[in-house]
Amino acid sequence: MPLRKPTMALTIAGFDPSGGAGVLADVRTFAAFGLQAGAAITSVTFQNSTGFLGAVHQPAEVVRAQVESLLEDHAIACAKTGMLPTRSVVLEVARLFRETDLPRPVVDPVIMSSSGHRLMEEDAVRELVNELMPLASLVTPNIPEAETLTGMTITSEADMRRAAAAIREMGARAVLVKGGHLGGEKAEGGRQTAESPDAVDVLDNEGRVTVFREQRISGAALHGSGCILSAAIAAGLGKGMTLEESVGAAKSFVLAAIRNLGQQASQPHQEP
Repeated sequence: MPLRKPTMALTIAGFDPSGGAGVLADVRTFAAFGLQAGAAITSVTFQNSTGFLGAVHQPAEVVRAQVESLLEDHAIACAKTGMLPTRSVVLEVARLFRETDLPRPVVDPVIMSSSGHRLMEEDAVRELVNELMPLASLVTPNIPEAETLTGMTITSEADMRRAAAAIREMGARAVLVKGGHLGGEKAEGGRQTAESPDAVDVLDNEGRVTVFREQRISGAALHGSGCILSAAIAAGLGKGMTLEESVGAAKSFVLAAIRNLGQQASQPHQEP
């Protein structure tokens, strides 16, 4: 009788040396949900909590080899994708999900850094829409990413609902449009979005819409929050939660991290 393979949560994303985002943030999140974690690195980036300085992207065959090595001796309970910088990497990752028994991934379409640096080539975005999104369990764009994918201008909750439906019509099974950029932050291109007292995320799950509202925490910005949220959603799915339950648990997890960050920032500095 063959031995049962140990289970693992898989992230396919970029490497952030500061640890705030990318595969390091994903691995920490998986571990917090009690899952063993594995990672395939798509790009080695040069960044910190204040800015993005550059990156060296990995060839598609290197990304594939990393995933295949994990598949040899692990069963993958859940998966997510993050930074997929080039067309060839997107196509290879899509092939992996089509050709193997990998579960449907949570796809975080990491198109731009928070500092405005493009992380995904334009032809890679097209292949993400055409090849990977239809394979996903969930796509998690923020507002600038949803605007890039749809060509819409999003300034309200109603716009978020329309954008989620439009992305789902592109082939995605479910879409979570994250509303953090409705809080008066500058969206892509420097445009100021409408002010909202609440952080609102809109989930469109095969036409069933759920709106998640949390009181906005002012003055606390968590580097890598999108990575952490998508990893936490994947972890919830890997533990048998429904999509709505997974999103709710993930939002609570990220909110706790933001509150902790805010408390740390408010504490007076102690001289050694």
